[in-house]
Amino acid sequence: MSTNTKVILLKTQDGELLKKVNSVVNDVEAEKISTFDNVLQLLGLVLLLILILIAAYYTSRFVGRYKLGQLKDSNIQVIEIYRISTNKMLQIVKIANKYVVLGISKEQITYITELDESQVLTHDAKEEEKQSFKQIFDKFKGSIK
Repeated sequence: MSTNTKVILLKTQDGELLKKVNSVVNDVEAEKISTFDNVLQLLGLVLLLILILIAAYYTSRFVGRYKLGQLKDSNIQVIEIYRISTNKMLQIVKIANKYVVLGISKEQITYITELDESQVLTHDAKEEEKQSFKQIFDKFKGSIK
């Protein structure tokens, strides 16, 4: 990096004015370099933040897909949850080929009963076609009117 500095030479008896001018020029150059360094540091930190966010995004996607794959091949599935209060709920759980009703609270899990497969209503998860934001927004606007 090259800088053009202008030095004013003034002739004085003891050279004090020349020293003052040189110190002012050096201070201005130091401020320019310091500001430039600060901007570079800021850009570096912003770039580092962006890299960390990208890494966190892809890591969470990877872990989510891995866990989803484990859950699909599992012998235990939660079919339905009914919340009774903030800390108490009923769950219908499919364990292997049996349906079990469990009472779950903060302190304990209680076996309530076993259900026949004919007693359990299962909802097939349909894959709906993906809609664009415009389609969803138009539906929302239509329901408000």
